[in-house]
This record gives sequence, structure tokens and C-alpha cells, in this order.
Amino acid sequence: MKKLLTVALLTISCFLYSESINAQSFEKGQKNFSVGVGAGYGLGVNVGVDYAISDLISIGAIGAFSSRSYGYVLSNYRVTYLSVGGRAALHFGKYLKEIGINEDKLDPYVGAVGGFRTVKYNDTYSTYYSGAAAGIMLGGYVGARYYIKEKLAIYAEGGVPYSSLGISLKF
Repeated sequence: MKKLLTVALLTISCFLYSESINAQSFEKGQKNFSVGVGAGYGLGVNVGVDYAISDLISIGAIGAFSSRSYGYVLSNYRVTYLSVGGRAALHFGKYLKEIGINEDKLDPYVGAVGGFRTVKYNDTYSTYYSGAAAGIMLGGYVGARYYIKEKLAIYAEGGVPYSSLGISLKF
């Protein structure tokens, strides 16, 4: 986790010291790579890739991992989540100009996610107990990217089955 944070901070530093050019925040053919930390059952890590198939719609893939451990007097308990899936979003930033907001730096969106999630748990109370489960993951989210530089944004997403904050790189 510390190595991931170090790489993220170095990447941000490189982009912050590059030249700034204003551009439309979302357009057809645009690709974004995002890395973030998320709230869920423990602190998790999310990665995602999005591709703009039009000036309004993006499709992409996501992956998320989170794990949490508890220590009790006579036992330890650990639960781990792993999720992979696809996502689609409707980007409505170009309509912000109508209400007086500069859409060049802000990319708000709403979307849906679907995929597969696994859960694994271990408990060492008395006798060793463990198990796993897997199933379909469906949900929705709202979010926004704010471009600090032409190709670097910070983002926030909230929804089900995950919420996250992080950085997004446009390429």
C-alpha cells in the first residue's frame, strides 16, 4: 500500500509541474485510467479504465480489493473482498455551461456497474474456520473528475457496491 501511494504521489508531481492546457473534460475517444482508495469492508484499492464511445457515454472495466482483520482475545478474524467487472457512465459536463459552470475542468457522471465479487473469511476461534462465497455484483454510482492539469484529475465516486477517491489520468 505504501509503494502504491508513493507511485501515485510521484505521478501527480510529474503532472503538476507540466504545462497546463485547458481542454474539454470529456470527449469521444478519450481514455482514462483511475486509481483510488475506497470505503467498504476495510480500506480498499480500486483501479479502472474508461473509454468514451461518444461525447456522453463511457464504458470500462474495474477491479477492487479490500481486506480487514480483527484480533480478539482468543481468535483472529479476517475477511477479504475481490471484485472485477464492467461499468458504463453518462457524462453530463457539457451541460454545465448552461448554468454558468466551466465544464473544461469538471466531468460529472452517473453510471452502472456489473461484475463478479468474491468474499473469503478466516476465523481461528477454537478450531480453524474459513469459508468463501462468490456472486454477481450489480450497482450504481455518481461521481465527478476535476482536472488539475490537462491529463490529470482527482475524482470522487459514491454508490453501491463501492465508493472511492483517487486520481485519474487521461490518455
